[in-house]
Amino acid sequence: MYCPQCGGTNEESARFCAACGLDLDKYRQQWQEPGAQATEQPAGQPVEQQPAVYQPGSQPPPYQQQYQQQYQPQYPPAYPAPQYYKTTPPYGAVPRVPSYMGWAIATLILCFWPTGIVAVVYASQVGNKLALGDITGAQQSSRKAKTWSWVTFGIGIAGIVIAILATILLAAASVTVY
Repeated sequence: MYCPQCGGTNEESARFCAACGLDLDKYRQQWQEPGAQATEQPAGQPVEQQPAVYQPGSQPPPYQQQYQQQYQPQYPPAYPAPQYYKTTPPYGAVPRVPSYMGWAIATLILCFWPTGIVAVVYASQVGNKLALGDITGAQQSSRKAKTWSWVTFGIGIAGIVIAILATILLAAASVTVY
């Protein structure tokens, strides 16, 4: 017999569900077949009700029909669902946020100093914001330091290309003058 509360499998003669402890006799009395009513006993003697027993080839009682199908209990997941957009780490954990300080200093010295200073300023803010617990602010400063380092690098490369082209043009102009 299947338990109507939890769906656990029990023997037909079981009085209580082995899984959840539900009183199966009360359930049997509620869903007992009309033809299997208890016989009348003389006054003073207890009335014994026999549960309807399923005979092969006959129609099973309603409580068995209802739970003949495979019971799929709905349990909560064993582990929480992943949180892809979680911005704050668990308590006490500090995420690793790159500062790009080395790259900012290299572009400051080797490429173009006005935008290199901006990259260094943003890179220096990352550690301070992490220490204060402002993780989203640290991530924003890190992203800005990276962006300004790329801008500075691009300006430096453009300056080198312009210098090479100017040198080639001046060399070509000086050759034609003679």
